[in-house]
Amino acid sequence: MTVDPAPDRPLLLLPGDPLRPRRTDPHFAADAAAAQSAGAVTALLDHEALVAGDAEAAVARVPRDAGPVWYRGWMLPAGRYAELSAALADRGCRLLTSPSAYQRAHELPGWYETFRALTPHSAWLPCAPGWAPERAALAGLADGLGTPGRPRPLVVKDWVKSRKHEWNEAAFVPDAGDTEQLAAVVSRFLALQEEFLTGGVVLRDFETFEAVGEARVWWVDGEPVLTGPHPDTPGLRPVPDLTRVAPAVRELGLRFVTTDLALRTDGVWRVVEVGDGQVSGLPAGVDHRPLFEALVTAGAGYPLVLRSGRVALRALLPATAALVADGEPAGFDWIDGTPAAATSGGAGIAVRAAAAGHYRPGWGVFVLTDAASGTALGSIGFHGPPDAEGFVEIGYDLSPSARGAGWATDAARLLAGWAAAHPEVRTVCALTEPENVPSQRVLERAGFRFSGQREGLCAYEIDGSSATAGAEAAVGARPGAGAGDGVNAASRPRS
Repeated sequence: MTVDPAPDRPLLLLPGDPLRPRRTDPHFAADAAAAQSAGAVTALLDHEALVAGDAEAAVARVPRDAGPVWYRGWMLPAGRYAELSAALADRGCRLLTSPSAYQRAHELPGWYETFRALTPHSAWLPCAPGWAPERAALAGLADGLGTPGRPRPLVVKDWVKSRKHEWNEAAFVPDAGDTEQLAAVVSRFLALQEEFLTGGVVLRDFETFEAVGEARVWWVDGEPVLTGPHPDTPGLRPVPDLTRVAPAVRELGLRFVTTDLALRTDGVWRVVEVGDGQVSGLPAGVDHRPLFEALVTAGAGYPLVLRSGRVALRALLPATAALVADGEPAGFDWIDGTPAAATSGGAGIAVRAAAAGHYRPGWGVFVLTDAASGTALGSIGFHGPPDAEGFVEIGYDLSPSARGAGWATDAARLLAGWAAAHPEVRTVCALTEPENVPSQRVLERAGFRFSGQREGLCAYEIDGSSATAGAEAAVGARPGAGAGDGVNAASRPRS
């Protein structure tokens, strides 16, 4: 079903069923359900019309002036994706992944240099379908691969796909020095790919991996939002180390990508493939809501992470908030092992808001983390979106072991500054119990001023200009600059 766009919601474009064009292609029914559960607005694309070259007809069911669009569907050649982008633009819609960004993530030459140290050594040669490179050209392409003086096993693929299901005949070369076999495998690969060949021939060093299966990690705006098994090995669920991968993903600078990771026999996690997240297959047996909640939030223009100096505030989206509300770590490394009771209570805001249909991206709860180590120290967030007068209230809490080091001060300054930068916000407020002096000191150091009593609580406010200036001053602040958070550095309970 096509739904009219709503404020603060990007459009998710899915393929329609070729037999029943008014419903989603059954292959993407799970995507549609997870997306709608996350609050996404959906529309249908005629994939067959697009592939046939009629992009205008393909987007005929897309609402006009729908604004930002994520695509989730079948893999497309870069040229067809560019045609889709142009047809949507003619209807007042904007793909959040541009044609150049799609091609960079989708085709190996676009992402290889960024991941060179993390992925098997590769070389490539452009060629067209039906044309096989000369044996001498293939030998020259393979010259720099492998270890000299030893057999040099290689994998053959094009810029997007391999033929791993025809491993011995069209994918694997035991020794690149055997130019006759190299040419035979490449020739067979090209014959099987036919008109679906993308870009040309790629030769990659063969590496040996542990039999633990591959992991597929989904990244939105440089943040890992979902990890699951590779679609080819759904029963194997390794948990990869992303320490070296995350900086490379952020350097790549693309909004929605996937990385497929495998554990090499020397214990090092390797990137075996990078892909555009719009056309990568979802893992089986995994809750997909965190991915679509991240797409809704990022597509609406809100951050998944706010950073300033030593502080990183990570958006606690509803599916993950439900786990934290139940006292589970939910993938975070909490300083005291599990979230504090006040943090779990605060997480319930996002859960209840989502259940009532009132959740609005950007104006929920954030986990307060140490930007360097990733340790979760507490939470901070909004009681709701700004009201009609531009008034928004924040609340925060810290785990016991994180108190007294200025974390709440830095976080309050950062969040207030971010909120105040929005035209709809005029005043950021926090309320504390009269006896909660430590929390009052936190707010004063963060730039808030006492504005009187409200419902028996002490009200502290900061206006837009002051909050923005304070947040700018916080960037690059030395660790401990806000030291002195008290034993009970928490504003009033968020309920």
